[in-house]
Amino acid sequence: MPKDEEDFVGRDNLFHRRVSDVRNKVGLNINESEALDLVLNPGRPNIFSQPQVVREDLNEEEIDRRAFFDKDTPTYNFRYMLRSLRRELTRARRYKRALSVCVVVIDGYADIFHSYGVLAIEGAINSASETLIRACRADVDMVGRYGEDRFLLILPETPVEGAGILAERIRAKFENLSVVSQWNKIKLSSSIGISQFPDAQSIEEIIAQAEVAAEMIMEKGGNGVCLDLAE
Repeated sequence: MPKDEEDFVGRDNLFHRRVSDVRNKVGLNINESEALDLVLNPGRPNIFSQPQVVREDLNEEEIDRRAFFDKDTPTYNFRYMLRSLRRELTRARRYKRALSVCVVVIDGYADIFHSYGVLAIEGAINSASETLIRACRADVDMVGRYGEDRFLLILPETPVEGAGILAERIRAKFENLSVVSQWNKIKLSSSIGISQFPDAQSIEEIIAQAEVAAEMIMEKGGNGVCLDLAE
């Protein structure tokens, strides 16, 4: 692996570990936020410290695609989503605007992979990404890949109640999705967690709270929406 790619992978893994640390803390006590200010110190190197080096033999279209979009789906990549979330949090704080974030998890992802293989997983991911893009507001909301089995939604100008309505609509659409693989019809469903500014103040905290909320639904069997970690 080229040196620049190794450096980026290291920074990306570091960010995910920080989100995981915040997620674990939020899961223990939602009011314990005093330590969150120590995360993503602007003075320390982070995922945005160095620009990604692009090979010279790539055409302009491919450069744009790699800069903004996930390699496997028509959704934005995680790097671009982080930058966008930082921008939207700054705007929401400055102008006292609503901002909500959703983490959407494909239920039973590992089981689908082990039972039906890679092609079934690819079908599930593509169906999920297309469903999310169609459900969200074009040119306003943002849909990005957050991990192998999950997506991140950034919903500007949207209070948590509005995010809940959208999430329930998405949940119902997922419930009607199915993937056909080797003559097997695989039903899909989703677990959706929601967080909002100003309950969460940093990009790590807002993602972690939404992730914890989604995991609470997964622990109950999936196919649901969680707006409040206390519920």
